[in-house]
Amino acid sequence: MQPKESASARIVAVSRLSVYLRSVLGNDKWLRNVGVRGEVSNVSARSNGNVYFDLKDADALLSCVVWSDRAGELPPLENGQQVIAYGEITAYIKTSKYQLVAYRVEQEGIGRLHDLYERLKSKLEAEGAFAPARKRPIVTYPFSLALVSSKGAAGATDFLKILRARAPYVEVTFCETPVQGIGAATEIVRAINRAARLEVDCVVVARGGGSYEDLFAFNTEEVARAILRAPRPIITGIGHETDLTIADLVADRRAETPSAAAHIVAPVPRDELLRSIAGRASRIERLARGKLKLCAMELERVALVRRAGEGIRRRGVRLQGLERRLERCDPKGRVAERRRAFDVMAVRLQNAADTHLRRMTDRLALKVAKLDGKDPEAILQRGYAIVRYEGKTVRDVTEVPEGATISAKVARGTLVARVERKEADGKEGG
Repeated sequence: MQPKESASARIVAVSRLSVYLRSVLGNDKWLRNVGVRGEVSNVSARSNGNVYFDLKDADALLSCVVWSDRAGELPPLENGQQVIAYGEITAYIKTSKYQLVAYRVEQEGIGRLHDLYERLKSKLEAEGAFAPARKRPIVTYPFSLALVSSKGAAGATDFLKILRARAPYVEVTFCETPVQGIGAATEIVRAINRAARLEVDCVVVARGGGSYEDLFAFNTEEVARAILRAPRPIITGIGHETDLTIADLVADRRAETPSAAAHIVAPVPRDELLRSIAGRASRIERLARGKLKLCAMELERVALVRRAGEGIRRRGVRLQGLERRLERCDPKGRVAERRRAFDVMAVRLQNAADTHLRRMTDRLALKVAKLDGKDPEAILQRGYAIVRYEGKTVRDVTEVPEGATISAKVARGTLVARVERKEADGKEGG
């Protein structure tokens, strides 16, 4: 008789079972992205570019393959090496054999990480990625920023605490990402790309302290390239003072810690900044008031000069009246003599008064022109001249006879000339 177990068994073809097993493995989320530690053995590179090897430990062996499109990123693999291979567990249908399809292989240990760090550092340095001339300036007082970090982590908390105390006016957009572990580098790149697309003044990438291995996501080429191509200036504050990552080297500004990054974003606390602005505004107001006071004093002095000129004119008129009185009181000869003396004195006084008045008037005009933004000296600097005849400013050719001597004031000195001929309204004078 047929056993009960075999009678109830479901019968399927080998290929169908293999396909089913592969789907079972593919649907297991834990197996889609896993890192496997082991010793390399049976390394084999095929002509099509694929690389095959096994990972083993004391109790088991796992077949691994790296497809040709990823094989160029592998470190040199040798039998006996201790590595971590990252990838997806799947089944090969033809042999019903499960395997790890790896996308990255890393040598295990800090020595191996340091070697990767140094190789990437040399590569980027040769490209000029660390050059100061390439780095973009950071806005002195940013009003908005994007923070790339792990929400609730110590680094982000320290940064936000200090920033809110020093500059609560800064608007922060949080671009959350894991900052360590498997796949962290890829997530950091995505967060940087999101942050760089925002309309912000700068991007801050922050992470608290940790071991060399914990910080290594920031020593990857993909993170470095994301920082280099970002359209916004980037500040990094990663780890402690002694930690220096590749991300720090390519960033536009490196802070020693997340807290130090907050001080870069807000170099002066808000209250101190407001006091400084108020002080500068008060100083500007004092300077403006002082300038206005000086202008008022100058206008008052000009007014005094005008009044002095009027007094001289009045004295001249008085002298003329006295002359007429003397003519009536003195004998004819004496009157004539006194008259000539008074004529000379009157002319001198009148000339002195007129000259002084013209000077004062010219100075007043110069002061007024300066106050109005029409400085005659500036006009002279453009090649114009002020022409005078017998102390009077000439405005019409009819005011000067031919053969007369005139003076022409230019920007740097005065020219004395004789009038050879006159032209008025486009016609030559006789």
